[in-house]
Amino acid sequence: MCSRGPASMAIIKATRTTKHKRKFHCPTINSLPKELLIDVLGRVASVSFTDVFNAKLSCKDFLEVAEEDYIFQHVSLEKFPIIPCRITKEASYFLNRCEQFGNPESLFRQGVIDYFSWMRMESGLEFLKRASEKGHLEATYVYGIALLCSQSKQEGLKILSFLKRTQSRGLKECRKRIRIVIRCMWIRNFIIVKQQALCSCEKPCQVLKKIRGWESNNNELDEDDDTLCEVCSCNCEVTWFSDMLRGKV
Repeated sequence: MCSRGPASMAIIKATRTTKHKRKFHCPTINSLPKELLIDVLGRVASVSFTDVFNAKLSCKDFLEVAEEDYIFQHVSLEKFPIIPCRITKEASYFLNRCEQFGNPESLFRQGVIDYFSWMRMESGLEFLKRASEKGHLEATYVYGIALLCSQSKQEGLKILSFLKRTQSRGLKECRKRIRIVIRCMWIRNFIIVKQQALCSCEKPCQVLKKIRGWESNNNELDEDDDTLCEVCSCNCEVTWFSDMLRGKV
């Protein structure tokens, strides 16, 4: 058996120490790709603006990534008022960036404000359309209603019918959310429906007809969809929305 000198033992010890350090080495945020950081912060932003703000304070990398377009596109605006009357310059700048980069909630809010408060129907529809194209449920609903009450009835009917077929479970919450938003606004455009779309059945649907028109109770609105034609089902939505604007529901 050959003996090992002090120099050999020192080399062996150093090698073991190096291997040990490599085994337990943890990557830092600096080592992560920027695209991954953007994706992570974007997911956080879609849930909570507060968490994004805290992440910005935690490290320089998140502070830099937080200025990416993707973050403004996906950040949640739940903590911000519908009508931002008294906000700081920083908050105003932030909300403008959200609208600039196509945040769906920001587009939806600006759309309903323009259309129902400022009587800017053309720009309001454009904002609602852009939010709808990004998958915003409430924007799609309001956009369909607005078109159905205009000269574009067929397009509005198509949008609402598709929504009722594919998002039937979420429509009740959608209406509640829209009502909350509308109640924060000063309404000037109440939508007057001079003539609703005509029933598509040979025998007109009679299921929900009342003395004063279509039943507009949110809890009952979806119950008879199976017995109504698409046109009459959408007419029910228009009546509910019109009554909601006037504070009747």
